[in-house]
Amino acid sequence: MAERELQIIEEARITLNDKSTTSPRWSTERLMQLLSNAQDDMCLKIPMIVKSASIVTISGQEEYSLPKNCVKLLRATCTINDGSLPETKTVDVVPIVSYDTIERDNPTWESDYSSDFSAILVNALSQQQIRPYPLLARDVEYSKLINIRYQALPPKLGWEDDDSIEELSINEMWDYALTQYVIGMAFVDYGDDGSLGRSKVALGLYGAEATKALQLSKKSFAKRTVTTNYRAKVFRGNRQSRDCRTNNRGYRS
Repeated sequence: MAERELQIIEEARITLNDKSTTSPRWSTERLMQLLSNAQDDMCLKIPMIVKSASIVTISGQEEYSLPKNCVKLLRATCTINDGSLPETKTVDVVPIVSYDTIERDNPTWESDYSSDFSAILVNALSQQQIRPYPLLARDVEYSKLINIRYQALPPKLGWEDDDSIEELSINEMWDYALTQYVIGMAFVDYGDDGSLGRSKVALGLYGAEATKALQLSKKSFAKRTVTTNYRAKVFRGNRQSRDCRTNNRGYRS
């Protein structure tokens, strides 16, 4: 546990009137758990932490797993994985589309295939898996490399009596918000009317700071937003044959 985490906990103890060194009402372990939960809560709602990953696709494979700490897919690009030099590759931004959208617009989408991807399909409620659309035809002689950027959860924090040495991952400018969350949730532990009233105030202050962070993130990612419209030339039926009719639903990237 680093100095930063200790400072947040000490500031929380002042408001909690829990300065006893012999018999504190909240253990350091408990307050560290609340601090870890505070960071998780911010990162679930706001892209405080953005990570990257690469996926090599395989012809015929439908779904691909994302890292377990993925909260939301933010951006996807695609290149041909044929062994050529990176500087010679064409990088295509691929729209991120929900299953509901493609089901509404193209009920037979699961039978579509092509030599290229025109969208990445995600389940809005569980974004640990993606499905490129359409599937690569089996006669395609190369694979595709999908590079993604995603909103991520941080590692859980550790404390002195724990083997974990993880520390806070988000910027120090949000330490006040984290402190208020710890205070608010610690008061909930007691559950009496007075404590719950104080909890409401602290969590309100936390919510105001989280709203600021959300507004900043919207400005930061505004120019990186990928539309959910897409255009694809796809083939229907047997993926090994090119003698199938093409389908273009009129979507535009």
